[in-house]
Amino acid sequence: MKRFADRLLYWLFYAFTWQIAMLPRPLFYFQSDVLALLLCFVLRYRRRVVRQNLERSFPEKSVAERSKLVWKFYRHLSDLILESFFLLHASVRRVQRRCKYTNVEILTPHYAEGKSVIVAAAHIANWEFLVTASLHISHHMLNVYKPLHNRRIEHFLTRGRERFGGTAVPMQNILRSIVCYEQKQIPTLIGLISDQTPPPGKHLWLEFFHQDTMVYTGVEKLACHFDFPVYFCRMERVRRGHYEVTLEKITTTPREEPENGITARYMHLLEETIRAQPSSWLWSHKRWKRTRE
Repeated sequence: MKRFADRLLYWLFYAFTWQIAMLPRPLFYFQSDVLALLLCFVLRYRRRVVRQNLERSFPEKSVAERSKLVWKFYRHLSDLILESFFLLHASVRRVQRRCKYTNVEILTPHYAEGKSVIVAAAHIANWEFLVTASLHISHHMLNVYKPLHNRRIEHFLTRGRERFGGTAVPMQNILRSIVCYEQKQIPTLIGLISDQTPPPGKHLWLEFFHQDTMVYTGVEKLACHFDFPVYFCRMERVRRGHYEVTLEKITTTPREEPENGITARYMHLLEETIRAQPSSWLWSHKRWKRTRE
């Protein structure tokens, strides 16, 4: 019975996302606006979390300014959801028009040396479009993701991410995958999103948006272990549905960096990017649910 339910859910999900993805652009974003109204004013999806996060992160802004940010965030969130459906079905040509890469050629010398690299991204703009980087680089791309409970839908999403090239890797298998590609002498680009709250345990605390914040140190640990160069992925929304990606060097010599230096630099660049386009980050996440105590 569970297998039948999973299969039914898969086909319903496929049909729903396909019809959304095929809508003409004006109707597509009209649907997105309707969804934003539902999320913000009807369902009030995590409204308290969003308002609280913005209040603590931007104390210098007025109540009116933060209220505008709340609405802009929900419009962005609804765009993000529907554009992710678009990404699963749209042609490569249509998708490529939506996401431009300004300087991926800075990775070419590393590939010529047979060197893998780590690109540290974040939940900003529409990070799902980053899977299209495989179309523009020589490195084999490893897209790290968190597995879902429904295996059929996970398989569908994984296939959607891999259709532009590269390999989707569950986060618990990333170390094994890196070792495998290194043994085969295949230079890889390891794409990691590291701006969410880590599970309880021994983690680093840094100041982020005026608040003590627990942060992941996985990027730094992997970079130092394998001696991989690290780049920050600055993704910006140019206009609705269109994004631009620029890579910024954090370090090419990770083992020479001070302890926690790579992580601190990543968090600094992330805050800088968010401040430039504050509505484009995932404010609905309970980022500060844990305190240092």
